[in-house]
Amino acid sequence: MAPKELNFITGNKNKLAEVKAILGDTVVLKSQALDLLEIQGTIEEISLHKCRTAADLVCMQSQLHRKSLLVRSPLTQQYRQVGGPVLVEDTCLSFNAFNELPGPYM
Repeated sequence: MAPKELNFITGNKNKLAEVKAILGDTVVLKSQALDLLEIQGTIEEISLHKCRTAADLVCMQSQLHRKSLLVRSPLTQQYRQVGGPVLVEDTCLSFNAFNELPGPYM
């Protein structure tokens, strides 16, 4: 069964509007702006890392909630913002003729 609600991890309002247009009313899309570390690698590695990190935040939020930990730090506040399934998006521009450059770092 598909989730009824997704947390789209982005602070970019244009990306949010685009994804909402694509998904329509099939799912309620909430936007969460989290500062996720962006590693170097292929577009697939970067996107996978972002998604796993966001999912870890969801897991940590759930654990913090269950244990009723009231630690006050900026990172803990981010954990508490997210709950449920996550969606991330990352794009890049590459050209075969230029050996896949400029790639994900432009």
